[in-house]
Amino acid sequence: SKASLRTLSEKGSIIELALEVACQRIGAGQSFAVRPKVVGSHPFTSQELAVEIGSVVLEKLSKNGVRVDLSNPDVIIFIEVRDRDSFVYTHIIEGVGGLPYGSQGRLVSLFSGGIDSPVASWLMMKRGASVLPLFIDQRPYVGESYIERVEEAFRSLKRFVPSDDYSLHIAQAGDLMARINESPNRALRCVLCKRSMYRIASWFAFERKAHGIVTGESLGQVASQTLPNLYVIDAASELPVLRPLIGFDKVEIESMARKIGMYKITAKRVEGCKVVPEVPATRSNLEEVAKLEEDLELLQICSEVVKNIFEKDFS
Repeated sequence: SKASLRTLSEKGSIIELALEVACQRIGAGQSFAVRPKVVGSHPFTSQELAVEIGSVVLEKLSKNGVRVDLSNPDVIIFIEVRDRDSFVYTHIIEGVGGLPYGSQGRLVSLFSGGIDSPVASWLMMKRGASVLPLFIDQRPYVGESYIERVEEAFRSLKRFVPSDDYSLHIAQAGDLMARINESPNRALRCVLCKRSMYRIASWFAFERKAHGIVTGESLGQVASQTLPNLYVIDAASELPVLRPLIGFDKVEIESMARKIGMYKITAKRVEGCKVVPEVPATRSNLEEVAKLEEDLELLQICSEVVKNIFEKDFS
Protein backbone atom coordinates (compact mmCIF):
# COMPACT_ATOMS: atom_id res chain seq x y z
CA SER A 1 0.00 0.00 0.00
CA LYS A 2 1.08 3.60 -0.53
CA ALA A 3 2.67 5.54 2.30
CA SER A 4 0.15 8.38 1.86
CA LEU A 5 -2.97 9.14 -0.18
CA ARG A 6 -3.82 12.51 -1.70
CA THR A 7 -7.10 14.37 -2.08
CA LEU A 8 -8.35 17.94 -2.45
CA SER A 9 -8.26 20.21 0.60
CA GLU A 10 -12.04 20.19 0.94
CA LYS A 11 -13.62 18.91 4.13
CA GLY A 12 -15.89 16.40 2.38
CA SER A 13 -13.06 14.93 0.30
CA ILE A 14 -10.76 14.66 3.32
CA ILE A 15 -13.41 12.91 5.45
CA GLU A 16 -14.21 10.50 2.63
CA LEU A 17 -10.55 9.53 2.12
CA ALA A 18 -9.89 9.30 5.87
CA LEU A 19 -12.83 6.89 6.24
CA GLU A 20 -11.51 4.79 3.36
CA VAL A 21 -8.06 4.60 4.96
CA ALA A 22 -9.58 3.78 8.36
CA CYS A 23 -11.55 0.88 6.92
CA GLN A 24 -8.36 -0.52 5.33
CA ARG A 25 -5.98 -0.02 8.27
CA ILE A 26 -8.00 -0.44 11.48
CA GLY A 27 -8.62 -4.07 12.43
CA ALA A 28 -11.41 -5.52 14.55
CA GLY A 29 -11.05 -4.63 18.22
CA GLN A 30 -8.35 -2.03 17.59
CA SER A 31 -8.27 1.53 18.88
CA PHE A 32 -7.56 4.63 16.81
CA ALA A 33 -6.94 8.37 16.96
CA VAL A 34 -7.11 11.11 14.33
CA ARG A 35 -4.23 13.61 14.20
CA PRO A 36 -4.83 16.38 11.64
CA LYS A 37 -2.55 19.33 10.86
CA VAL A 38 -4.05 22.24 8.93
CA VAL A 39 -1.58 24.57 7.20
CA GLY A 40 -2.77 27.85 5.72
CA SER A 41 -6.24 29.38 5.59
CA HIS A 42 -9.16 26.93 5.45
CA PRO A 43 -12.82 27.09 6.57
CA PHE A 44 -12.21 24.45 9.26
CA THR A 45 -9.75 23.85 12.09
CA SER A 46 -7.66 20.81 13.00
CA GLN A 47 -9.90 20.14 16.00
CA GLU A 48 -13.09 20.27 13.92
CA LEU A 49 -11.59 17.88 11.40
CA ALA A 50 -10.48 15.45 14.11
CA VAL A 51 -13.93 15.38 15.72
CA GLU A 52 -15.84 14.91 12.46
CA ILE A 53 -13.54 12.20 11.08
CA GLY A 54 -13.48 10.40 14.43
CA SER A 55 -17.27 10.39 14.56
CA VAL A 56 -17.62 9.04 11.02
CA VAL A 57 -15.04 6.30 11.57
CA LEU A 58 -16.57 5.28 14.89
CA GLU A 59 -20.05 5.15 13.38
CA LYS A 60 -18.77 2.90 10.59
CA LEU A 61 -16.50 0.57 12.58
CA SER A 62 -17.80 0.45 16.16
CA LYS A 63 -19.73 -2.72 15.32
CA ASN A 64 -16.30 -4.38 14.90
CA GLY A 65 -15.21 -3.36 18.38
CA VAL A 66 -13.22 -0.38 17.13
CA ARG A 67 -12.84 2.38 19.72
CA VAL A 68 -11.17 5.75 20.21
CA ASP A 69 -8.00 5.98 22.31
CA LEU A 70 -6.25 9.35 22.18
CA SER A 71 -3.43 8.35 24.55
CA ASN A 72 -2.18 5.03 23.17
CA PRO A 73 -4.00 4.12 19.94
CA ASP A 74 -3.24 1.02 17.87
CA VAL A 75 -3.65 3.05 14.65
CA ILE A 76 -3.15 6.77 14.12
CA ILE A 77 -4.77 8.44 11.10
CA PHE A 78 -2.53 11.37 10.20
CA ILE A 79 -3.93 14.14 8.00
CA GLU A 80 -1.96 17.02 6.53
CA VAL A 81 -4.03 19.77 4.95
CA ARG A 82 -2.00 22.01 2.64
CA ASP A 83 -3.14 24.84 0.36
CA ARG A 84 -4.62 22.78 -2.46
CA ASP A 85 -4.01 19.16 -1.59
CA SER A 86 -4.35 17.08 1.56
CA PHE A 87 -2.62 13.84 2.53
CA VAL A 88 -3.87 10.96 4.67
CA TYR A 89 -1.54 8.28 6.06
CA THR A 90 -1.03 5.95 9.01
CA HIS A 91 2.74 5.42 9.00
CA ILE A 92 5.66 7.83 9.29
CA ILE A 93 8.92 6.65 7.72
CA GLU A 94 11.90 8.27 9.39
CA GLY A 95 14.43 9.96 7.14
CA VAL A 96 18.02 10.88 7.95
CA GLY A 97 16.94 13.88 10.02
CA GLY A 98 19.43 16.43 11.29
CA LEU A 99 20.15 19.93 9.99
CA PRO A 100 20.63 21.31 6.46
CA TYR A 101 24.03 20.43 5.03
CA GLY A 102 26.46 23.33 5.43
CA SER A 103 24.26 25.32 7.81
CA GLN A 104 26.61 24.79 10.78
CA GLY A 105 29.95 25.60 9.18
CA ARG A 106 32.78 23.59 7.68
CA LEU A 107 34.97 20.76 8.99
CA VAL A 108 37.93 18.80 7.63
CA SER A 109 37.60 15.04 8.12
CA LEU A 110 40.61 12.76 8.48
CA PHE A 111 39.24 10.21 6.05
CA SER A 112 40.90 6.78 6.04
CA GLY A 113 38.22 4.66 4.33
CA GLY A 114 37.82 2.28 7.27
CA ILE A 115 34.51 1.99 9.10
CA ASP A 116 35.09 4.75 11.64
CA SER A 117 36.00 7.87 9.66
CA PRO A 118 33.17 7.66 7.06
CA VAL A 119 30.60 7.15 9.83
CA ALA A 120 32.05 10.05 11.84
CA SER A 121 31.97 12.24 8.72
CA TRP A 122 28.36 11.26 8.02
CA LEU A 123 27.30 12.09 11.59
CA MET A 124 28.75 15.60 11.34
CA MET A 125 27.16 16.07 7.91
CA LYS A 126 23.86 15.00 9.49
CA ARG A 127 24.26 17.77 12.07
CA GLY A 128 24.65 20.38 9.34
CA ALA A 129 28.42 20.61 8.85
CA SER A 130 29.91 20.63 5.37
CA VAL A 131 32.74 18.10 5.51
CA LEU A 132 35.92 18.18 3.44
CA PRO A 133 37.37 14.64 3.46
CA LEU A 134 41.17 14.62 3.65
CA PHE A 135 42.98 11.37 2.92
CA ILE A 136 46.57 11.05 4.15
CA ASP A 137 48.13 8.82 1.48
CA GLN A 138 50.80 6.78 3.26
CA ARG A 139 52.10 4.83 0.26
CA PRO A 140 54.43 2.94 0.03
CA TYR A 141 53.69 2.03 3.67
CA VAL A 142 50.15 0.90 2.80
CA GLY A 143 49.01 -1.29 -0.10
CA GLU A 144 46.89 -0.52 -3.16
CA SER A 145 43.88 -2.31 -1.63
CA TYR A 146 43.88 0.38 1.06
CA ILE A 147 43.64 3.10 -1.61
CA GLU A 148 40.83 1.30 -3.43
CA ARG A 149 38.80 1.10 -0.22
CA VAL A 150 39.26 4.84 0.39
CA GLU A 151 37.96 5.61 -3.09
CA GLU A 152 34.91 3.38 -2.64
CA ALA A 153 34.17 4.84 0.80
CA PHE A 154 34.40 8.37 -0.61
CA ARG A 155 31.93 7.55 -3.38
CA SER A 156 29.56 6.16 -0.77
CA LEU A 157 29.87 9.27 1.41
CA LYS A 158 29.32 11.53 -1.59
CA ARG A 159 25.75 10.19 -1.90
CA PHE A 160 24.79 12.31 1.10
CA VAL A 161 26.19 15.59 -0.24
CA PRO A 162 23.62 17.82 -2.03
CA SER A 163 26.14 18.93 -4.65
CA ASP A 164 27.97 17.37 -7.57
CA ASP A 165 31.02 19.49 -6.76
CA TYR A 166 32.51 17.26 -4.07
CA SER A 167 36.06 15.93 -4.10
CA LEU A 168 38.44 13.91 -1.97
CA HIS A 169 41.46 15.92 -0.82
CA ILE A 170 44.68 13.92 -0.88
CA ALA A 171 47.88 14.60 1.06
CA GLN A 172 50.84 12.54 -0.12
CA ALA A 173 52.71 11.55 3.02
CA GLY A 174 55.19 8.90 1.89
CA ASP A 175 58.21 11.02 2.87
CA LEU A 176 56.59 11.83 6.20
CA MET A 177 56.03 8.14 6.95
CA ALA A 178 59.61 7.33 5.99
CA ARG A 179 60.86 9.89 8.51
CA ILE A 180 58.51 8.63 11.25
CA ASN A 181 59.80 5.13 10.52
CA GLU A 182 63.26 6.39 11.52
CA SER A 183 62.10 7.26 15.04
CA PRO A 184 64.45 5.66 17.60
CA ASN A 185 61.44 5.16 19.88
CA ARG A 186 59.47 2.59 17.89
CA ALA A 187 56.60 2.46 20.37
CA LEU A 188 55.75 6.13 19.75
CA ARG A 189 55.52 5.91 15.96
CA CYS A 190 51.70 5.73 15.94
CA VAL A 191 51.49 8.80 18.17
CA LEU A 192 53.95 10.66 15.93
CA CYS A 193 51.92 9.65 12.89
CA LYS A 194 48.60 10.73 14.42
CA ARG A 195 50.01 14.08 15.57
CA SER A 196 51.34 14.68 12.06
CA MET A 197 47.94 13.88 10.58
CA TYR A 198 46.21 16.28 12.99
CA ARG A 199 48.74 18.98 12.21
CA ILE A 200 48.27 18.56 8.46
CA ALA A 201 44.47 18.52 8.83
CA SER A 202 44.37 21.62 11.04
CA TRP A 203 46.70 23.61 8.77
CA PHE A 204 44.64 22.58 5.76
CA ALA A 205 41.47 23.50 7.67
CA PHE A 206 42.84 27.01 8.25
CA GLU A 207 43.45 27.34 4.51
CA ARG A 208 39.89 26.28 3.73
CA LYS A 209 38.34 28.41 6.50
CA ALA A 210 37.05 25.34 8.34
CA HIS A 211 36.15 25.46 12.02
CA GLY A 212 37.69 22.18 13.16
CA ILE A 213 38.62 18.63 12.24
CA VAL A 214 36.59 15.45 12.68
CA THR A 215 38.03 12.00 13.34
CA GLY A 216 36.62 8.51 13.83
CA GLU A 217 38.33 7.67 17.10
CA SER A 218 36.60 5.52 19.72
CA LEU A 219 38.02 5.58 23.23
CA GLY A 220 40.35 2.65 23.92
CA GLN A 221 39.75 0.96 20.56
CA VAL A 222 43.45 0.93 19.61
CA ALA A 223 46.67 1.97 21.34
CA SER A 224 46.66 5.54 20.01
CA GLN A 225 43.11 6.09 21.26
CA THR A 226 43.73 5.91 25.01
CA LEU A 227 43.05 9.09 26.98
CA PRO A 228 46.76 9.82 27.67
CA ASN A 229 47.59 9.45 23.96
CA LEU A 230 44.56 11.45 22.80
CA TYR A 231 45.70 14.27 25.09
CA VAL A 232 49.13 14.28 23.44
CA ILE A 233 47.71 13.90 19.92
CA ASP A 234 45.15 16.70 20.41
CA ALA A 235 47.93 19.14 21.26
CA ALA A 236 49.12 18.97 17.63
CA SER A 237 45.91 20.50 16.28
CA GLU A 238 45.37 24.25 16.33
CA LEU A 239 41.63 23.76 15.83
CA PRO A 240 38.94 21.86 17.78
CA VAL A 241 38.93 18.09 17.24
CA LEU A 242 35.43 16.59 17.03
CA ARG A 243 35.02 12.87 17.75
CA PRO A 244 31.37 11.86 17.28
CA LEU A 245 32.19 8.16 17.85
CA ILE A 246 34.27 8.53 21.01
CA GLY A 247 31.74 6.75 23.26
CA PHE A 248 30.61 4.04 20.85
CA ASP A 249 32.03 0.52 20.66
CA LYS A 250 32.85 -1.34 17.45
CA VAL A 251 29.53 -3.18 17.27
CA GLU A 252 27.58 0.08 17.56
CA ILE A 253 29.74 1.76 14.91
CA GLU A 254 29.29 -1.19 12.55
CA SER A 255 25.53 -0.95 13.08
CA MET A 256 25.60 2.72 12.03
CA ALA A 257 27.71 1.83 8.98
CA ARG A 258 25.10 -0.75 7.94
CA LYS A 259 22.30 1.76 8.44
CA ILE A 260 23.85 4.21 5.96
CA GLY A 261 24.97 1.57 3.48
CA MET A 262 28.72 1.81 4.09
CA TYR A 263 29.48 -1.40 5.98
CA LYS A 264 30.36 -3.71 3.07
CA ILE A 265 32.75 -1.17 1.60
CA THR A 266 34.48 -0.02 4.77
CA ALA A 267 34.72 -3.49 6.34
CA LYS A 268 36.89 -4.83 3.52
CA ARG A 269 40.14 -6.20 4.87
CA VAL A 270 43.19 -4.38 3.54
CA GLU A 271 46.92 -4.53 4.13
CA GLY A 272 47.79 -2.55 7.27
CA CYS A 273 50.36 0.19 7.73
CA LYS A 274 53.94 -1.10 7.76
CA VAL A 275 55.11 1.57 10.21
CA VAL A 276 52.96 0.29 13.10
CA PRO A 277 55.27 -1.15 15.80
CA GLU A 278 54.73 -4.58 17.32
CA VAL A 279 54.00 -3.02 20.71
CA PRO A 280 52.67 0.55 20.32
CA ALA A 281 52.69 2.87 23.32
CA THR A 282 49.38 3.28 25.14
CA ARG A 283 50.70 6.22 27.17
CA SER A 284 52.93 9.00 25.88
CA ASN A 285 54.56 12.16 27.19
CA LEU A 286 54.03 15.43 25.33
CA GLU A 287 57.52 16.78 25.97
CA GLU A 288 59.18 13.55 24.81
CA VAL A 289 57.04 13.39 21.67
CA ALA A 290 57.67 17.07 20.84
CA LYS A 291 61.43 16.50 21.18
CA LEU A 292 61.24 13.51 18.82
CA GLU A 293 59.33 15.63 16.29
CA GLU A 294 61.97 18.33 16.50
CA ASP A 295 64.81 15.84 16.01
CA LEU A 296 63.03 14.24 13.04
CA GLU A 297 62.04 17.65 11.58
CA LEU A 298 58.43 16.49 11.23
CA LEU A 299 56.88 19.97 11.28
CA GLN A 300 58.87 21.02 8.22
CA ILE A 301 57.82 17.87 6.36
CA CYS A 302 54.16 18.38 7.35
CA SER A 303 54.34 21.92 5.96
CA GLU A 304 55.50 20.57 2.59
CA VAL A 305 52.73 17.96 2.63
CA VAL A 306 50.07 20.65 3.14
CA LYS A 307 51.45 22.73 0.27
CA ASN A 308 50.94 19.81 -2.12
CA ILE A 309 47.43 18.70 -1.16
CA PHE A 310 45.30 18.16 -4.25
CA GLU A 311 41.69 17.26 -5.05
CA LYS A 312 40.41 14.21 -6.88
CA ASP A 313 36.85 13.42 -7.92
CA PHE A 314 36.06 9.69 -8.08
CA SER A 315 32.56 10.05 -9.54
